[in-house]
Amino acid sequence: MATNSGLFRGWRVVAGSGIGIAFGSVVFTGGGFAQLAHAWGHEFGWTQPQLAKAATIYLLLQTVTFPVLGWLLDRWGSRKVASASIVLFTLALLALSRIGDSLNQLYAAFALIGLVSGGTNVVSYARALSLWFDRQRGLALGLAAGSQAIGAVLLPILGAKIIATAGWSAALSSLAAFELVVCLPLVALLVRDSPAPYGLLPDGAASAGPAAPAKALVIGLSRGAVLRSPTFWKLALAFAVMGLTFYAISINIVFILSKTAGLAPAEIAKIQAIAGAAVLIGRIGFGWLLDRLHAPRVGMLTLAMGAVGLALYATTTAPTLILFAALLGGAAIGGEADLMPYLASRYFGTRSLSSVFGWFLTAFFVGAAIGPIAFATIATSQNSVVLPLYLLIALHIVPMLAFVTLGRYSSVADLAAANGKVPDLENDISHSKEKDGLAHS
Repeated sequence: MATNSGLFRGWRVVAGSGIGIAFGSVVFTGGGFAQLAHAWGHEFGWTQPQLAKAATIYLLLQTVTFPVLGWLLDRWGSRKVASASIVLFTLALLALSRIGDSLNQLYAAFALIGLVSGGTNVVSYARALSLWFDRQRGLALGLAAGSQAIGAVLLPILGAKIIATAGWSAALSSLAAFELVVCLPLVALLVRDSPAPYGLLPDGAASAGPAAPAKALVIGLSRGAVLRSPTFWKLALAFAVMGLTFYAISINIVFILSKTAGLAPAEIAKIQAIAGAAVLIGRIGFGWLLDRLHAPRVGMLTLAMGAVGLALYATTTAPTLILFAALLGGAAIGGEADLMPYLASRYFGTRSLSSVFGWFLTAFFVGAAIGPIAFATIATSQNSVVLPLYLLIALHIVPMLAFVTLGRYSSVADLAAANGKVPDLENDISHSKEKDGLAHS
């Protein structure tokens, strides 16, 4: 079989996807909200539960959009949906930059961000990446999603500096300008929805025939079949707990470490940056592992690392151990986020991949919406941040049990049969992954 010479076009898709993901709304909320919340609390006298409510509103409303967004992505593709979302996110950031001393304005601005910005995140790019890659799918997803580390490192540090020198409104306006001038053009230029129109198969193999429509590479379960699968509901529950844990910590990290270790916001910003850098390690490292190990085992490893990080936050004031906890937590969430699109494609195929990923994100953000306000409420009512940290550790048993009970991946033949077609992707390009799934089941 002939192969494509030169740099495989799929890596350009990875690069464009990474640029969009690096500064999407998830990174903005996870990496920038804590610094903004501290500034708002200082200027307007708002309490931590009041501020956490803004993040909860954003998360809840973005959760509502993911199923619709998944349908749009399956219909219109990554490039168009992601580009439109970046424009809308820019406008929402500008609206947030203009709020006054009004909690209602704060909540309305975060409601707007939640409704319009879902497509700035990994969900917009997962289908395109899954069509461009098969044997290296985990690595491609990990590299693209790992770019979140860039934003997670830059947003807290640069945000804290701009807030200190020019104010929080200037920090938000600067991010909005960056979205419009840098992210939008590069996503539109680099992201392409499928290799088929270029006469290519996944991973860069040349097709034996002429260029084909993108749907030629799409096989898998229908939406209805996915929703009837016990595997789907196990994974949805696992991701809900993961979302609750991650956002309970990231939204309240300044609050937590100022209480447990007496750290100042500038010191905590550095810890956030280290955690953000660790996300990159987790994204790429766990993406590489996903191409080699049965994914549920990788999921259990990420959960174990996250639990150790939480335990360190609850028990130590030593700076070195706090940094180590941040590294563990960042790497763990990097691996956990890789799991959603990867498991969706391996168990259910690409036919409804964006929809399935959207549903998984809905589960993740239902948990995420509960986490920040629940953590802040328990911590303030009990006058302790240690108790809710231990409760989060205990919750890890739920996704652990879900991963333990998962079976083998769906084979290409199974997915093709569900799609009503004979598997014909150049002698089954996915045979090695099918064997991996059987071997590790």
